[in-house]
Amino acid sequence: MKIIEFEQIYHKSFNVLCNKAYRMTNDVNAAKDIVQNVFLRFWNMKDTLIINTKPEAYLYRAVVNETLNYLDKKKRLTIIQDDKEAVNIASGQTTEEEIHFSELQQKVNTLLAQLPPKCRRVFLLSRFENMTYKEIAGFLNISENTVDNHIKKALALFRNELLIIMSIIIERF
Repeated sequence: MKIIEFEQIYHKSFNVLCNKAYRMTNDVNAAKDIVQNVFLRFWNMKDTLIINTKPEAYLYRAVVNETLNYLDKKKRLTIIQDDKEAVNIASGQTTEEEIHFSELQQKVNTLLAQLPPKCRRVFLLSRFENMTYKEIAGFLNISENTVDNHIKKALALFRNELLIIMSIIIERF
């Protein structure tokens, strides 16, 4: 696909696709982000993508699927947040525990910064964006095996650091 064809499809379909995503999300910004992500993946996969329908039909289905994934992720995050608040209320989480949690978050961020950029990006997409290996591979234009290797490398770093932290905690008690 040439850039001129892509631009024509983009200009012809963008508003229609945004309207569909908006009707599903009731969030203008989320709808635009979803459509932009779909077009970005569509462009990145233009050379390998085999479409048996019109590109507009493919994009429409991709936007619907991406929006459903967004809504599912949003629902899970809401449930997690509600559960976290309930646990905090039920356990009477103290300021000290909140400080420990904050320190743990800082440690995770430090570990993430130690990862090579590509490995970090793959790990963040997997763990924080809940993308599958296949989705990550398509999005970054790499093989699923490469995605798997990056995830293994990141988890090994986290595992090693966790063992060190656990040994320090055990020594204190």
